[in-house]
Amino acid sequence: MKRLSILFCTVLTGLVLMGADGCSSDPNVEGAKLDLRNKDYDRALENLETALRTNPNNADALELKGQVLSEKAFSTEDVTEHVSLIGQMVEAFRAAMSVDATREPTVERSLSIAYVNEFQRGIQAFNRARNDNSQYGIAATYFGTAATIRPDSSGAYVNQAYALMNAGNAADAIGPFEKAIETGDTELDTFRFLADLYLRNGREAEAVPLLERASGMYPDNVDVQNELLNAFQVTGQIDRAMALYETAVERDPENKLFRYNYGSLLVRLERYDEAIEQLLEAIRIDPEYGNAQYNLGAAYINKAVNVNNRINEVDDNLRTNRSSMTAAQISAAEAEIDRLAEERRGLFQSAIEPLVAARRIMDASGESTTGVCQALYQSYVQTNQLELAQTIAECAGYSDN
Repeated sequence: MKRLSILFCTVLTGLVLMGADGCSSDPNVEGAKLDLRNKDYDRALENLETALRTNPNNADALELKGQVLSEKAFSTEDVTEHVSLIGQMVEAFRAAMSVDATREPTVERSLSIAYVNEFQRGIQAFNRARNDNSQYGIAATYFGTAATIRPDSSGAYVNQAYALMNAGNAADAIGPFEKAIETGDTELDTFRFLADLYLRNGREAEAVPLLERASGMYPDNVDVQNELLNAFQVTGQIDRAMALYETAVERDPENKLFRYNYGSLLVRLERYDEAIEQLLEAIRIDPEYGNAQYNLGAAYINKAVNVNNRINEVDDNLRTNRSSMTAAQISAAEAEIDRLAEERRGLFQSAIEPLVAARRIMDASGESTTGVCQALYQSYVQTNQLELAQTIAECAGYSDN
């Protein structure tokens, strides 16, 4: 988990009640102070409510009420009750400052102590979750309450989001991640996790500007550049993706991932010659790049399929119009078919080497090679290497056994 460290990492106790030794004009407030010393929180709150009914703007009573609620909250292990008490505490403290602005230093000190203690509860619950997954949800609750105490604390929101993700409530982590960024978080992981959640929850359009912002902050980070390119593709912004790929490759031509992604997009756009160029560069940089080897083989095969479609077009035209064609026209069409057939065979032959490499690399890493073997089987058959095709028939799922 990220950012489970804070400036004050020790639970702070033993609050010094500001004004506890002074005199108050309201005997109910004085009684509440004594009740608090005796840890009789309910009686203290009763006294304070009496005082506030008499004077709703009694700043002494409001601040003391916040202190009583704070101590009561941290004395209970019941999560629901605790959260309710913390909410009331924040309301009382803010009311005290609203009534008397001079109380801001003491109230802010009390809120800071409560924040640290609440954050610690979140950390402790998160650590307990190693043995009990249900504790992730409790940790998220505590971090969320810490954010209630300090709404400008990005750390509370981020840790709440991580706890929610670990609890299996990834979609619920979107809000806390958004709040973290709103409150000044600039950690790359925050942007990346949020963008991924957008993409997986039907909010793809929001992922792009978020990743563009992250890319601007971390221009040399390969992962965020790759994720931005993916977001462009998912949202159909192919032109923007192409422009970014071109810039990325120009800026860092020895980056195999940029070459691979650019080449793979070009395959998708059926710009096979350009795709092959980029994928060849990717495997020049890293010959053991299995995905690049596979996509290079796929580029050759896809181009071969396009050539085959052209053969069918020429052949269909020849069959349909032979009777009206001159001998020279028939001869030209047949020559074109032969030329295209040889080109098709050459492309399938070119696909074999990278596909063999891809199979070897993927086998070594324990990945499924069925798709590679199917492509390789097709390439062997199209180049009339039937014995080799049979050697991988089982891998391709074409075996009769």
